[in-house]
Amino acid sequence: MIQATKDLLKEAEPLFSRILEFEAYPKSLPDVLAMIDGLEPPASWILELPSQIKEGTYKTIPLDLMETAARYIFGQESGIYRVDPPIITQDRNGKFAATVSLSYRLAGDFGIFYLTGVATVTSPNIQGLELATPKAESMAVKNALKKLGGLFGKYLNKVEDQEITEVPQVNLEEKMDSLPETIKKVETLEELKSFKKLVYSKSISHEIQAIYEEKLRFFKEK
Repeated sequence: MIQATKDLLKEAEPLFSRILEFEAYPKSLPDVLAMIDGLEPPASWILELPSQIKEGTYKTIPLDLMETAARYIFGQESGIYRVDPPIITQDRNGKFAATVSLSYRLAGDFGIFYLTGVATVTSPNIQGLELATPKAESMAVKNALKKLGGLFGKYLNKVEDQEITEVPQVNLEEKMDSLPETIKKVETLEELKSFKKLVYSKSISHEIQAIYEEKLRFFKEK
């Protein structure tokens, strides 16, 4: 944890003290979550960044700060529990997107419970998926933690969370290809190799890697 994050956490100590003091009573998890939901993050936690999808800005909390605060409140064993293989889509205009779904575990005095997070990041071409996929995973974590409530930025952007660029649903319905299916349809070795870093990222299953390797052997044997 970097020093800047430590300093930001100190500014929230009064809020943490209220939560931890509240936890000392025989209250249920819903009671504590209701309290967290009613709190606002310190102003120093909030970043205001230019929006990439429309004029203006959006507000967000840094991911490392959100995760550190969650571990402080709920337990140090908290973290990503499961990441599903990303779903790669392409709309009729040729733009690609990576959608990541994951489960985030919170483990502490209340036992263990899970939050789910989903995020989609678009890419103008297939090579950009290498960056879009890990970004989608980070954003999915943020979306999961936001479910904890106001202290974690749930209400910073009341109209919409502009941080996530969603693929229009109509385009997803027109063409929905999973990553394995996309790899199977690759027609050149060069195009296949553009998937290499994506396929061997930590969130990809061994089954998908096997499909990639089988396709790689196919091109090498030609």
